[in-house]
Amino acid sequence: MDVEKIPEDMQDVRDRVALMAGRGFTVSEEDVIKEALKAGFQSIVDEKMDGNYYTVRWDEKFNALQILGMDNELVGSAVPKEDGPDFIKQFEANATNTWYALDKEALKVIGR
Repeated sequence: MDVEKIPEDMQDVRDRVALMAGRGFTVSEEDVIKEALKAGFQSIVDEKMDGNYYTVRWDEKFNALQILGMDNELVGSAVPKEDGPDFIKQFEANATNTWYALDKEALKVIGR
């Protein structure tokens, strides 16, 4: 597995956990999912902006993925539906649908 590749589904997550364990690092599937969602959403935002103008980070509760502008101001957030599971649980259940949801959220915030 390429360590630069963003895990796209649970099999990729399990592969990354095994790879990291083989290298002496203890990480959980949830740790890998959190990083994959952040990196993947950053990639989606960068693609929509035709460059790296915004920074993506998790909020303190790992519920929303925040988009920050050049001056570290909050531009917007990708937030899971109020009555639904968080992005981590969504990814575990159906990674493909989670990526589609994040793409839609980026479109709402960025407008492209």
